[in-house]
Amino acid sequence: MAVVDRVSELTRRLEEAILSGALAPGSALPAERALSEQMGVSRSVLREALGRLASLGLVESRHGSGTRVATPSGKEISVGYARLIRNSTVRLQDLAVVRLALETSIAAHAASARTEQHLHRLEKTQRVLANPRRSLDSHARADTEFHAILAEATGNPVFAIVLAPIHGLLVESRLRTLGHYGVPVALAHHAEILAAVRAGDSARAAAAMNRHLTTNIEHLQQIGAVQKPSPTPSSTPVSTVPS
Repeated sequence: MAVVDRVSELTRRLEEAILSGALAPGSALPAERALSEQMGVSRSVLREALGRLASLGLVESRHGSGTRVATPSGKEISVGYARLIRNSTVRLQDLAVVRLALETSIAAHAASARTEQHLHRLEKTQRVLANPRRSLDSHARADTEFHAILAEATGNPVFAIVLAPIHGLLVESRLRTLGHYGVPVALAHHAEILAAVRAGDSARAAAAMNRHLTTNIEHLQQIGAVQKPSPTPSSTPVSTVPS
């Protein structure tokens, strides 16, 4: 078997072990010599396979502490989104349209699955948005957090995983629309969504989210924000999704 094939095969075997949970997040892999013997490959093949796994965010190596299985993260997804978008014709509005379909469904599911804790956290973001003394950056973070909490409230982790990188790339548009049209617009829209989610009314929550994001798309078009998103994921933290 060619070296390239051996590397690919070993990468596949280790990836399956990680994704299946046989190798748990945070666990240390055996020393290089021991692992190469265990897997029946040369150390050079092992190093190449570990390098591929590292590029996928599945393992991380630190000098003096060996190689460990990485904790699941959305960072690699965000980087992948950014690379694809940088090399394509995607515009801010294009991402916003995808967000419209995704988050309308998120709002509906959140209304039927949210907990009191989710409501409390959503209300907390509203208090930040309602405070005129807070900075535009703080308002943008609160806006992002509101939507991320809704994704978490669905109880479906895939929603949060898919939403996080889109939000990261749309921070620029969020700053533009909040800065141009003012925070009260977002605050009022979020209040309608929150009321529907609190009432457990999925149809009403979906309709409120649809109005909110349709308005966002219209605002992007009106202010001429047709340029492509930033090619690097935002540094704005979203505590409710992997980062």
